[in-house]
Amino acid sequence: MTAILPEEFAVPTQRFTIYPFERNVLRGKRGTVVTLPADALTFMNGIPITGKVEVELKEITNKRDIILDNLTTASGTELLDIVYAVYINATCDDEYVDIQTNYSIKIELPANLREQWEERQIYRGTHPDQKGRPWIKDKYSKFVYGSDLAEKSNSGFGFFSKEKKAAVSTTHPPSEISTSRLGWINCARSLPAISINSPKTTLKIREETEADIFVMVILENYGTCMPVVREKNQFVISGLPVDEEINIVGIGIKEGVYYFAGKTTKVNIGGEQEEELNFKSSTVPAIRKRLRALG
Repeated sequence: MTAILPEEFAVPTQRFTIYPFERNVLRGKRGTVVTLPADALTFMNGIPITGKVEVELKEITNKRDIILDNLTTASGTELLDIVYAVYINATCDDEYVDIQTNYSIKIELPANLREQWEERQIYRGTHPDQKGRPWIKDKYSKFVYGSDLAEKSNSGFGFFSKEKKAAVSTTHPPSEISTSRLGWINCARSLPAISINSPKTTLKIREETEADIFVMVILENYGTCMPVVREKNQFVISGLPVDEEINIVGIGIKEGVYYFAGKTTKVNIGGEQEEELNFKSSTVPAIRKRLRALG
């Protein structure tokens, strides 16, 4: 595989200190709101918590975040189009804690992402350190959809009162996620059939540096980031759908100096395609700024 990006590239972890016997509302910097009911958390062995709890929150809201946090967009052999992911972890006295049986916490979704939820499903990370690991279907979480106002007549007097009625149509954007487990949660859909069933091409990316190189291929029209395999001085990725626009991103480090290369191209028909990356020296802030263009 390619090199792993250093932690200084990673999406910042937000930290909160809470008292678990109180109701807590945690507000992320990118719009995520996490609500933990009183007494919802417990030690892994079921012993109640009486002291302070340290909570970690990480919000993944775009393709740049996926790249910089070394995350994959794969679930088994399935490629995912990711729109949002969140990591919630909690400890007390350096011991992991989780959500008690029969409790759940609410994760309110960032408002600017709620319109991107066509056919989305919830996936779960397989490890607290999710770098390079696949996602699995999440059996502990579910979407909660916004409520509609429905009219209901009062007892025979002809008046109408309005009451909340849960919307059942999943065509409405969900307002939050309800989950009974902490950890990584990922909201995504499988790549559309038109991409999955199209002819495939193997891409070979050449580079001539001696640096440790990280390379990722990003599908332009989807939240899909595909890591590649290094073979000597080239990187190889198979199964790219033909006619898709792709961005090739390379980040290198050698003797404390960072290098960056980027290229946009289209996957051609023919079974095999070659591209070349030309690296130039850069800095972490400059690389982050360049990657904003990915969305």
